Amino acid sequence: MVEHTIQRVVQGKTLRLVKRDSDGYFKLEGFLPHLIAHEFGPDAPEPWDAYQEDALLAKYGVLIDTDVQYAKWITHSKAQELIELLGWGDAFAKAGGTEEDRGSAGSATDEDEDEGLGVGGGAKRGAEEAGGSEAAGAGGSPLKKLKAQERLELYGHDLAAFRNEECELALARAVAPLEAFSGEERVKLEALLQRILFPEGGAQPQFEESLQEVERTYPGVALKWNIPIDEHGNTALHWLCSIASVAMVRCVVGQGADRLPGDRMGETALVKSVKSVNNYDSGTFEELLDYMYPCLVKLDESNRTVLHHIVLTSGMPGCSAAAKYYLDILMGWIVKKQSRRLVVLEDGQKPDCIISRLDLNWFIINVLNAKDSNGDTCLNIASRLGNVSIVEALLDYGADPYIANSSGLRPIDFGAGVSVLYFNNETLNKTAADHNSGASGQAAVMKQKNCPPPDSNALITRLQSLLSSISKDYEQELKEHERKLHELHAQLNSRRSQLATSRDRLAKARQLKDEHALLAESVANIEASTKEEEANFAARTREMGINPDDYRGLEEFDADEPFRIDIIYSELDTILHQQFQGDLETMLKDINLNKVVEDILAKAEAQNPGIISAIPPAVLLRARIQAYKRNEKELEETFQSIDEKHKTLESKFRRVLSLCLKIEEDKVDGMLDGLLQAITNEDPDDIDIDEMQDFLRKHG
Repeated sequence: MVEHTIQRVVQGKTLRLVKRDSDGYFKLEGFLPHLIAHEFGPDAPEPWDAYQEDALLAKYGVLIDTDVQYAKWITHSKAQELIELLGWGDAFAKAGGTEEDRGSAGSATDEDEDEGLGVGGGAKRGAEEAGGSEAAGAGGSPLKKLKAQERLELYGHDLAAFRNEECELALARAVAPLEAFSGEERVKLEALLQRILFPEGGAQPQFEESLQEVERTYPGVALKWNIPIDEHGNTALHWLCSIASVAMVRCVVGQGADRLPGDRMGETALVKSVKSVNNYDSGTFEELLDYMYPCLVKLDESNRTVLHHIVLTSGMPGCSAAAKYYLDILMGWIVKKQSRRLVVLEDGQKPDCIISRLDLNWFIINVLNAKDSNGDTCLNIASRLGNVSIVEALLDYGADPYIANSSGLRPIDFGAGVSVLYFNNETLNKTAADHNSGASGQAAVMKQKNCPPPDSNALITRLQSLLSSISKDYEQELKEHERKLHELHAQLNSRRSQLATSRDRLAKARQLKDEHALLAESVANIEASTKEEEANFAARTREMGINPDDYRGLEEFDADEPFRIDIIYSELDTILHQQFQGDLETMLKDINLNKVVEDILAKAEAQNPGIISAIPPAVLLRARIQAYKRNEKELEETFQSIDEKHKTLESKFRRVLSLCLKIEEDKVDGMLDGLLQAITNEDPDDIDIDEMQDFLRKHG
């Protein structure tokens, strides 16, 4: 690549611009510092990063072409604009010479207005042809946007099926993604891509060094370029084409990567390149076609060609200019290919039949008017999207506006090609007037009659049929949605009933949990009190001369048993339960206890003489009676004390509730039911006992 430096002195400063002789491009580095100073003055941001550079270049409409050494170049015309902008026009008046600007692939937008399809492409084409050099100088032709590349290197490692010169070239589905690979092979490929795409330290990626490093890291593991690296089935070529890394694409293809596989949707790497604007921004689509042209004869799972995807890209926000660029560059590349020198890199091999037979005629017949699975051609899709520039370009290239899709809709039904008919009809009338009597006039008239005028009645009939079909489909879908809605309502009601039942069960379970917690607390208190009372009882029995060990282990201990006279107790117990059903008070009222006792003693003495002598003396019995009375009095006092404490505690609780609820104390009792219901679902574990006791101490 031959370059030369243009040096000028401007305002006492020496300026150097580097120009590439092959296409007249200028190196960006000669303009960038001065463009930054022009934009920001002395307040230029530091440090200057790539994002700021992209924003600045986008502001001035500067599109970049990156070569294999990653040097950035701009077009001849853009360089002249920047020279005038920076005030260097006089000094660099001869910098551009009289060379024709071959242009960057980035200047692809002729006119890209999304208006109604009122102006057809045929009339415009005729005007351009009539204008001659004037139209050629407008920058609209894709041939001007192509870079001068006389040599086309061909790789045939993946084109074995196309090496036969007599093979029939036809569109076919893309190869399915590779499935036979190991985890180690995928890890090796991902490691290489990591080093290529994201080199350490931000340095320029070096393919050969990265490849050697990975081979050393993973010896004995085959490097398979066709392994899918994501869940969508994209290969390394898919990603490299999408991000416009043409230099890496060339390296990967040179290493033997297969260019024909698609992803899980059947989309090839070339399709991925036109679904993003990266190749448009960097102006690399032309060079990318040199390596990825075999993908032009491949279809995805929806039978869509790369042209279909270019048109679909034009309907995405902000992608219309990029789609127009891809379309023009693709058609221009096909035309220019015929004049380029083909160089087959494999020794002894001939060019594949794709590159040999892929001319403009074949492309128009097989690709330009190809239908997808819905019967849509690329022109049909572009007409529905309403992109004027794409529609006009497709018509210029020879797309047929009369091809209908599966629904019977044609591009001309959306206005595409209407102006073509108008132009042809005007030409027909003029030809008939000028050559009314000549054979040439008749031939011209017959030739123009081959283009039929639009049939409005047929169009109305088709529209009515379409609307009727749409109405029927809508009613059917509406009924289906109503049926599903009723089913969903029934399911919703059932789920609501189940939810209500579950909530009731949950409420009962929470209530049982709360009751269980209260009972567990009560049991724990009772057990603690029982242990305390047992200890007190053991101490008291020892004081009375009774050994508590004699009664240890008994399930039930009767404290009165040591003081009980069995011959009298058993008879009185029998009378109590048999005659009075356990009602002691009634028995004491209805019988003479002293007489009953005397009868019992007499009967016992008669049955067992001398048994009365075993009865303790009267003094001891009186002492026991006094002890029982004293215990009863103490129990009464204890009960009164506990009752007073309960009343005091109840008064405190009533006061606490009155303070919390801000009501009078005498109204608290009437609100207890509501309060109990409100706290039923509260978790006892959430109650802070210490805080409550502090509150009671403060307000008690």
